[in-house]
Amino acid sequence: MKILFIIMRFGKDGLATNIAELADGLVNKGHEVHIITGGFKEQKDQDNTFFSSLRQRFANLGIKMHYFKEPQGGIFAKGYHSLKSLVQIIFRITKIKPEIIHCHSPNLTFIPWLLGKKFTSTVHADTIRPNARYKHPTLLIAVSEGSKNFTETVMHTPPESIRMVYHGIPERFSEPETQENLKRLKREHQIPEDKIIIGLVGRITQQKGTDVLVKAIGQYMPKELIHKIFVVIVGDYQTPKHELWLEGLLEEHKLTGKLKVLGFQDPKPFYQLFDVFVLPSRSDTFGLVAVEAMMGGCCTIRSNGNGASDQIEHGVNGMIFPMEDSASLGKQLTEVLTNDDLRKSMALKGREKALACFTLEKMTSNTLKVYQELKSL
Repeated sequence: MKILFIIMRFGKDGLATNIAELADGLVNKGHEVHIITGGFKEQKDQDNTFFSSLRQRFANLGIKMHYFKEPQGGIFAKGYHSLKSLVQIIFRITKIKPEIIHCHSPNLTFIPWLLGKKFTSTVHADTIRPNARYKHPTLLIAVSEGSKNFTETVMHTPPESIRMVYHGIPERFSEPETQENLKRLKREHQIPEDKIIIGLVGRITQQKGTDVLVKAIGQYMPKELIHKIFVVIVGDYQTPKHELWLEGLLEEHKLTGKLKVLGFQDPKPFYQLFDVFVLPSRSDTFGLVAVEAMMGGCCTIRSNGNGASDQIEHGVNGMIFPMEDSASLGKQLTEVLTNDDLRKSMALKGREKALACFTLEKMTSNTLKVYQELKSL
């Protein structure tokens, strides 16, 4: 099939990762993939290696990229550029002649709708709200029970048009790292050898709940345990102000020097370096990094946002705490860090769940079923 993805822009986030993985799976099954996009959210003052690697990955897969200029400027300039970009996108679609249109940005769903095309769209965020640019897709892909409920209650999606497809990740996350490599990572990043490592992967921002984790450790864990731990965050500050915000939090909770920010990079080896992985997000549609950690064999604790109940049976293959509840998170961290058998058991069962339910192969196959259904309508 000739498949077209439409996305506003690529950022350093789970959306970009999911699109890259899905494109990889589709190409490896013999399908032709095109992407229409406004480009990449590169910033001059940040490391943009992620974006250069993403471009190279798309190039290696033979994916054809088609760019439009994202509207900017004042109200009149923005209106003019919006119209110009719309014409450009429509021209690209008519030239590509895709068999499947998969819109990954909700505010661009009006474009295939304008053209009278059947299309599908994936719910990648639970922060969108109904607006003039959002149009219901022919078939909508929900990635968790929570995102399904969100589309029905908030976006008013007809329930009969919703299809469930869990996010999936490559099985490389289950491949063991050598002890030599893990020791090298600790040396390179100055991570203490004699500490229990609590890990987090994601942007440093209120939405991702960085403060929830800091408060859980600083206020709700025993002091004798706090002395034994070290926190590692694999991710970038959302803005320069968030660096000052985190520094203030650490100072407030007397945790200065007990946390290190490594910057955004391939998190795969770090999941096996962490003793416990935490996802404290205030907003998620699935929480892809939790599944990566589970597949990596890391004991996982996450907030009860969308995707939590799909991924974790509390106390069996991980733990779930109420969103923003630092006291509950502190209690759960204390429990797993003082009970080696419990931590190892949940890590093992979490890995089994991830390999059974959340692989790239499953995501690709189930997405193709939606595409086939779409073609038949």
